[in-house]
Amino acid sequence: MQFARLSLATFCGTTLLLAGCSGGTPWGATPQNIPVPHIENIPSVLDAGTTAGAQRLAERVRAKLAAEPRLASSNLRVEGFESGVIILNGSPPSAEERSLAVQTARQVPGVRDVVDRMASP
Repeated sequence: MQFARLSLATFCGTTLLLAGCSGGTPWGATPQNIPVPHIENIPSVLDAGTTAGAQRLAERVRAKLAAEPRLASSNLRVEGFESGVIILNGSPPSAEERSLAVQTARQVPGVRDVVDRMASP
């Protein structure tokens, strides 16, 4: 009998507490202004946080570097890491091509930072 009264009191108290709330949670803290990525950027956002995604991102950077005519003959190595970090290794023929490689890698969607470990020409 004592347990039934306690259960009924707990139920009534919880019901009254929740009835007085106006938000989506008991304390009224409904989240607002949550940033939502653009639909075209979703693959790059998802890729940035995983190891497999980092490898796919590195492949996209390699393809972008290979598509650049001035860098096609360069022997550059690209490594991808989580959070969109790309490391460029190799030895470009000139300082201009080195700068172009870094700029080109930064243009790939999902790349957040480019670390230049290329040898000086």
